[in-house]
Amino acid sequence: MVITAEEHREATLLYVEDNASTREAAALLLHRKFPRLAILVAENGREGLELFTTHRPEIVLTDIQMPAMDGICMSREIKSLDNNARIIVLTATGDTDSIIEAIDIGIRHYVLKPVKTEKLFSAIEQCLDSIRRERQFRQQEEYIRHIAYHDMLTGLPNRELFNELLSLALAQVQRHGQNRLLAVLFLDLDRFKVINDTLGHGVGDQLLQAVAQRLKESCRRHGDIVARRGGDEFIILLPELDTVQDAAKVAQKIIDAFSQAFVLSEHELFVSTCIGISIFPDDGTDGDTLISNADMAMYRAKEHGRNQYHLYNLSMNAQTSKRLAMETNLRKAMEREEFFLNYQPKVNVKTGRVVSFEALVRWQNPELGLVEPKQFIPLAEETGMIIQLGEWVLRTACAQNRAWQEAEYPPMRVAVNFSPRQFQILRLADMVERVLAETDLDPRWLELEVTEGIMLQNVENTVTTLRRLSDLGVHISIDDFGTGYSSLSYIKKLPINTLKIDQSFVNDITTNPDDAAIATAVITLAQSLRLSVIAEGVESEGQARLLDSLECSEMQGYFFSRPLNTAEFPPLMNKLHWRRDMPNNTSIH
Repeated sequence: MVITAEEHREATLLYVEDNASTREAAALLLHRKFPRLAILVAENGREGLELFTTHRPEIVLTDIQMPAMDGICMSREIKSLDNNARIIVLTATGDTDSIIEAIDIGIRHYVLKPVKTEKLFSAIEQCLDSIRRERQFRQQEEYIRHIAYHDMLTGLPNRELFNELLSLALAQVQRHGQNRLLAVLFLDLDRFKVINDTLGHGVGDQLLQAVAQRLKESCRRHGDIVARRGGDEFIILLPELDTVQDAAKVAQKIIDAFSQAFVLSEHELFVSTCIGISIFPDDGTDGDTLISNADMAMYRAKEHGRNQYHLYNLSMNAQTSKRLAMETNLRKAMEREEFFLNYQPKVNVKTGRVVSFEALVRWQNPELGLVEPKQFIPLAEETGMIIQLGEWVLRTACAQNRAWQEAEYPPMRVAVNFSPRQFQILRLADMVERVLAETDLDPRWLELEVTEGIMLQNVENTVTTLRRLSDLGVHISIDDFGTGYSSLSYIKKLPINTLKIDQSFVNDITTNPDDAAIATAVITLAQSLRLSVIAEGVESEGQARLLDSLECSEMQGYFFSRPLNTAEFPPLMNKLHWRRDMPNNTSIH
């Protein structure tokens, strides 16, 4: 018989006694004293052994003298099944032989007859205390194992557990020789650092938890494993696939799931992801290789534009090596003084004079030669080296502008590009003010060009920083206007002086009515907000004349001049160039 319900059970006690009336009375007495103790009863040692085998009670209370099988024989069999079994024997005072036998087989609890209830209750309580301590220790062990193998923020397996599970999955598929595939998906979140830095780590943590849940919902097959590698990196194991396309379908399912906003406590965020995929056995036969190749494939996805997946192929190894070499050279370039600046003039087409110029960084590497900005600027952004490089560009441009003024060339503004990443550093305005003081350049001769991407940053911090710079007298321009996240509300908040029409709208402005309409809209917007406007990327007279007819008075591009070095640029400062009233114009260079 079982007296206590399973859900309320603290432990189970098997009571073995051949006297029926004694057995029933004792069982009821024990139930009243220990209501959370489930009680099994047996009338002899053989029946007791059968119940122990099937139910594995934590405590055994047994008489010694019984028919069929006595308590000592039963206890010996029980100990052979479970040496840790807690057994209490009931024995007569003079039965010293049975007590010695009980001690010999490892029984530590015995109660002498006639049984005193307080002695019996004390023995049972000691067994229960032992059970509680053991369970607590086991729970602690399980907790320690859990935190050792799981990510505490998301509850997902961590990299150590994932590596073990991946090894087991690989061993299984190799052992059984199944003609099945296995995929590893490596992914991270696009622009997660921006969210973390601007909205705070609390929001970042909430986002990671929501991402973990959405990934689990996208990978629901038996055996699919979603783990967190660290930071905003996640990794997925997809075992037992029939085709490579099966892995690609899961990747696309994840990308589609991310198209829905993540609604957090006070924020609604849209976050995309890039996913790299490696397949066993084609892309690797061991875990480390599969993970590494999936990681490489993810970076290839980033290079081709965000919010997509990419399958690994062998050519990526060479490209990854090239990228690592580029990063190594980039880190050394500053100390080796391999960077230099060129300057591209900005022309007022009404007067034909150069009115300002933009500082453009270039990299001359002894091994790689002249490295294109599109090759190293994104890498500098990604690695954070843009912070150091950006300050060097600012200081060098300001110092050069001041040197030209001291040489009595006409004073004009030098424009320096600032990336969204630079706006993430603290005390940015302090750095600009310090550089101006060190180079002795009046702030009115400095122009900072920032992209629309700064509007995705902490708006309050961005506005505060730009207002302080504007109050100093620094000129503020929005670069590549119309290509990003244009918003009139942001433009009205920011202390902007100039809008730059992006060259993507200038390229086909004479043949594409849509581009002409966009340029017209930007010029009209600038005029209504009392801002100046400049078109960049002007390469033909037709473009220049059309923009001039739209009342865009300032332009920049190869039609006027290519970027020039410090020796080539000064002669332009006093030179008339292109004017609307000159019918046959040619560029200087």
